[in-house]
Amino acid sequence: MISMDLTKLKALLDDQYEWPAVYNFKFIGNETNRDELIMAVGEKPHHEKPSKTGKYISFTFNVKCNSSDEVLTIYERVGRLHGILAL
Repeated sequence: MISMDLTKLKALLDDQYEWPAVYNFKFIGNETNRDELIMAVGEKPHHEKPSKTGKYISFTFNVKCNSSDEVLTIYERVGRLHGILAL
């Protein structure tokens, strides 16, 4: 995830969402880090779409979050994984 002042990001999330809310997480990864990503987000229902070449997978998670802090926590956990790009 691109570094952004967490205070500003938290304020933006709180301005745009009324908690609890469903937050849409999107990531790009591959088969190698698929299970780690799913565990980091919390094994929520998700959608996977492979790239045309099959080299990458687009992951979409719709997660009911109780606060902006919960969103930031998920991004922090995923940010520790190698080879995952947050969109």
